[in-house]
Amino acid sequence: KATVSVLNWLPTLFTPFPFATMGASNSTPAYDIPQKMKRVVLVEPNPDMAKVKLELEEVDVPEPKAGEVLVKLVAAPVNPSDYGKWRMSGQAAGQRTPIGNEGAGVVVKCGPGATTPNWKYLGKKVGVVNLQKLGQGSYQEYVRVSVMDGVFIMPDEVDVQDAASFFVNPYTCVGICDTVKADGGSAFIHTAAASQLGQMIVKYLKTTDAPKLTVINVVRRQEQADLLKEIGAEHVVVTSEADWKETLAALIKEHKVTHAFDAIAGESSGEMLTALPPKGQLYIYGGLSEKPVSGINPIDLIYANKQVKGWFLSSHIREGGSFATVRRIGAMSKAVNAGLLEGQWARSQFVDCAPEELLPSLLKLRADGCTNQKLRVRWVDNAGVAALLGGAPEETKPEEAEEEEETKPE
Repeated sequence: KATVSVLNWLPTLFTPFPFATMGASNSTPAYDIPQKMKRVVLVEPNPDMAKVKLELEEVDVPEPKAGEVLVKLVAAPVNPSDYGKWRMSGQAAGQRTPIGNEGAGVVVKCGPGATTPNWKYLGKKVGVVNLQKLGQGSYQEYVRVSVMDGVFIMPDEVDVQDAASFFVNPYTCVGICDTVKADGGSAFIHTAAASQLGQMIVKYLKTTDAPKLTVINVVRRQEQADLLKEIGAEHVVVTSEADWKETLAALIKEHKVTHAFDAIAGESSGEMLTALPPKGQLYIYGGLSEKPVSGINPIDLIYANKQVKGWFLSSHIREGGSFATVRRIGAMSKAVNAGLLEGQWARSQFVDCAPEELLPSLLKLRADGCTNQKLRVRWVDNAGVAALLGGAPEETKPEEAEEEEETKPE
């Protein structure tokens, strides 16, 4: 088609700017790419996580096409948005579905042609998303990714394995805060606030780049409240306390809270909506309770003019059309890349597992409690990462790409 969506060119548009590359080098390590690779696939979904069936299989390494790069994945996180699909998937019997929504690795090969200057990505540490549209997941050794909408160059200062969770949680953190600000709010409630995302929100709102907002953190247990207070949370409500609703009501009144973001669903959604003042807005963005939304009083909707909405990161990013998306992704990337640096707000804490141990490791983590830790699937150990980034004779750039560079407008 003659018309190309601006959204599809996001990574290409961002690459020349400091906030997108953060000092990424142009080194191009040589790398022997095998013919076969391993990947984890969903074989049998089931509402009971203990009955879900995953398998490790061997398949051909994908070949990048024009406008794509091949990424050797180093690590990928296991998010609730990942395993939620294993429980609810409607895949047909006998189907084997690659899984995993995001990950990080190193670009080891570029597709043919020069429709984009994709040779510039060679040797770069990158985060990857939008894999499902190419029939892939992040729990595999190699992925082919479109440089137009699936590759984010990571800062040189960040270890590639630590960038595994670069997208879902950090961008959701920024998106939630931006949504409250855009709605005219000055304070909001956040449930499941001791999660990795909840901790990010607390730390992000203390940075100079964040909007000036107050967050009321809602958790289940006192040890979770203690964890949040240790990182600087000012307002924490513990739902196991007898008077927690009164405490929450007082904070809502004091800070003029108008918004709530609920990651739990079930009864939590109804409780948060009830607590909000007239014209309050409840956003539901997760289902950690694994139960339908309940406890919604129709009086709140009819007479108090309260609203219940869903919130989804991809929809938020694309809100307002292509040009608004470019501006939004640019601002979010700047904040997140700075937050990925050592000691900053967007860092995650991981528990590592081998690909073949993914499901049992996840079940154990969920049984023990996921607070303050996220499962990470490692494809390459630290020694392998060093070798991958070690450098070697540079690969020859395509002549077409060199010509394109010479004629590229300033």
